Amino acid sequence: MDALFSEAVSRLKHLPFMGRRGVISGTREIIPHESYRIVYQVEEQTVSILMIIHTSRQWPPKKQ
Repeated sequence: MDALFSEAVSRLKHLPFMGRRGVISGTREIIPHESYRIVYQVEEQTVSILMIIHTSRQWPPKKQ
């Protein structure tokens, strides 16, 4: 899994907008494996990985 995530994230260096628009405004998402989602944000020339979350988890989290 580590190699799968690393490969997916490394592609963002050249194609930062390859992921779909995220559920949360200003984010994007890629699905490197059917059970995981990588949520990230692009700001100017920086790609920030916000989280890697299992697809069975509530996303976005419910407000409390």
